[in-house]
Amino acid sequence: MDSVDKSEDVRNTENRVKGLVRFLITTCFSKLNGQTPKRLENYKLKIKEMLNVEERQHRGEEEKYNYLRDTVDLFFNYVGSEEIVKKVQSGRISKGELEDDFLEDVINVPKRKYDMRDLYKPDLISSHEGNKDLKRTRVLLKKDGTRHIYTDEDGKKVILTDVGTIEYEEWPGMSADLSMYLLQKERSNGTFTQNIVCTKVIIANMEEPGYRDAVLKELFSDKNINRSNASSYIGQIFKRRKSNNTDLPKTEKQTGSEYTYRIDDNYVLEYDAAELTAVVEAARQYSRSDRRKSDSVIGKYNIGIDQTDRRKSHSEADGHDEPDGR
Repeated sequence: MDSVDKSEDVRNTENRVKGLVRFLITTCFSKLNGQTPKRLENYKLKIKEMLNVEERQHRGEEEKYNYLRDTVDLFFNYVGSEEIVKKVQSGRISKGELEDDFLEDVINVPKRKYDMRDLYKPDLISSHEGNKDLKRTRVLLKKDGTRHIYTDEDGKKVILTDVGTIEYEEWPGMSADLSMYLLQKERSNGTFTQNIVCTKVIIANMEEPGYRDAVLKELFSDKNINRSNASSYIGQIFKRRKSNNTDLPKTEKQTGSEYTYRIDDNYVLEYDAAELTAVVEAARQYSRSDRRKSDSVIGKYNIGIDQTDRRKSHSEADGHDEPDGR
């Protein structure tokens, strides 16, 4: 079997798993509200017996059906957890959200693309005269930026503090900028995590439930922040109604200059190649420059440091240079 055939098999199995999970959620979602563990176990056994019957009609596909049966076991272990049951019973999670979370967290089948490195396009940012490797970008910091406090669907605080701006010049000479925020998210144990994120949040629109939900649940999601591989750039939310019957929620599109993920009928998450490149270039140039130890904003939050190089960034922020291995 060549690589094309193998890829086709992988896609077919992935689609079969998605279809099975969708069927399980459709038929099982209401059962999570008030059903006893024993009844859920009986339902799981019925589903596995259905797969056994189907397998007997498809000889030679034992490996696929073993995988599907394992998926059923994983699914019922997942939805039977106290955390998920509470979310279903309180109405804090929908069928679609449960499907996405299970596929991503357990089966490792993402609902959308997260890695945005292919949008990095250095030619989109103007270079300094005489040095094409040095891009026209600047990091401007604020010491006392405005702080905004929101509450997510789980009743946890989300604090957004304006800490600066990234200014840059697009080719051929157009000026633009992107806001830089300290994002703090409250966790279940009462502590707060913090990240520097570069995006544009329309603060006035945070009063609109649809926009606020898109920002808090998608733009500020841990997955979007940690998996985009774009320094601190996390895209931004736009209000954009679907254009046709194929422009459906949870669908994505990419061109050479942007990636768009449709959240719902009204809002999309968009990554722009020029913005992404500007942030990456600004982070690189800023991390190489001399930073004053007295600058508490830099020292505390490592603004402009690639988040993939935390050991070096923390050491430099404390005034110690780590050897770079060269």
